[in-house]
Amino acid sequence: MATAGTPAPGEDRTGRNIGVGCFTCFIGAVSGAMSGVGIGKLMGFFNRCTPEPGLPACEWWVYAGWGAAIGALTLPLYSLWRLTRRDQAEDAVSTYRG
Repeated sequence: MATAGTPAPGEDRTGRNIGVGCFTCFIGAVSGAMSGVGIGKLMGFFNRCTPEPGLPACEWWVYAGWGAAIGALTLPLYSLWRLTRRDQAEDAVSTYRG
């Protein structure tokens, strides 16, 4: 018998992993782009670059693009890695016959 939040024995976790991966890919891209623009502002400060009026930083699109790419890869990988670790621990406990 499975409790709330844990899959039944033999249940396929593929759907959950796809959902988590897609959602965290989007969230990682947005948060990575914002972090990248923040790094761009910091780099512009140290390089004494003055951005055009209304823009957050000099060449902000480069920093936003790289940040989005890195965030879209790392957040899903980290999230799925944590889910896999938890699944392995739950499977080990459920199969232990002490």
